[in-house]
Amino acid sequence: MTLYNNKYRVETNRASFLDYSAPARYFITINIQHRKCILGRVVNGTMELSVLGRLVKDEILKIPQYHKQCILDEWVVMPNHIHLLIELAGYNYDNGMAVNPDDDITTNNINADGDAVNKIHEFYLPAQQQPPTGKQNPDTVNDIKQYRKLRRQMIIPKILGKFQMQTSKQINRERQTPGVKNWQNNYYDHVVRDEASYQRIKQYIKNNPAKWNEDTFFER
Repeated sequence: MTLYNNKYRVETNRASFLDYSAPARYFITINIQHRKCILGRVVNGTMELSVLGRLVKDEILKIPQYHKQCILDEWVVMPNHIHLLIELAGYNYDNGMAVNPDDDITTNNINADGDAVNKIHEFYLPAQQQPPTGKQNPDTVNDIKQYRKLRRQMIIPKILGKFQMQTSKQINRERQTPGVKNWQNNYYDHVVRDEASYQRIKQYIKNNPAKWNEDTFFER
């Protein structure tokens, strides 16, 4: 994987029928709505958080409280996006930090239907590339609907949904802008496949502030 010629564009999100409750390392990037720089600024290669950036940082540190399998690895808050490296440990793992360790964000609801999980596994069909004529195989349409329903129950989407909801409420409270949308709907996700990729992504996140002036994708 090259880091990152297309700069975390959202096309990759939900591209494959993957099980986002499976133990793995997940690299996540979430952009601020319209990529506005509201979370701070980079000065001499160092990120200086705004009040809103500090709210986001504080909530990132709470992510392990969302689910007992969740381990927060490397992360960074940038002026208009965040990078997260999150690990889901084994199904019986308990990080000792989860507020409700026995809540419904589990794999039990997902894995109860083995056939559905088998269909999810590594089947590639980007929603954006579906035929515009609508002449799709009925089985493919049903698979997509089934997968989307299952995906809403998976751990990573639930974690990120909760994070966006919590931070958006706090940002709107601080700015006195109730109901304003603060995050883009979609996010970049990548399942880290091997140790070399993990080390490369981890270093990329660490170096992000220092590389900010070389990043021409985001608005300033």
